[in-house]
Amino acid sequence: MSGRFLSRPSRIWGVLASLTVVSVGICEGTLLGPYTTLAIVLIAAVKARLVILHYMEAVRAPGHWRFLYETWNFSAAAIIVIGHYVTVSKLGG
Repeated sequence: MSGRFLSRPSRIWGVLASLTVVSVGICEGTLLGPYTTLAIVLIAAVKARLVILHYMEAVRAPGHWRFLYETWNFSAAAIIVIGHYVTVSKLGG
């Protein structure tokens, strides 16, 4: 095996691809029931964090920028989850 296959970008890509497969599996199955949305959004947040840190190289950014990236990622995921569950509860579902 070449060292290139085991490079950091390749490993991150493998994790991203695996998380995508897990997300599709969760969507297609009914195992998690009402927690499906939560699981999908959390997986998407982890994937976004990996992309921001490793492919956009925010891991080398100054601390205040990294804090803003992390805060944005958390806030976006929280707004989606809270919005979903508030809407579902108002619709009686």
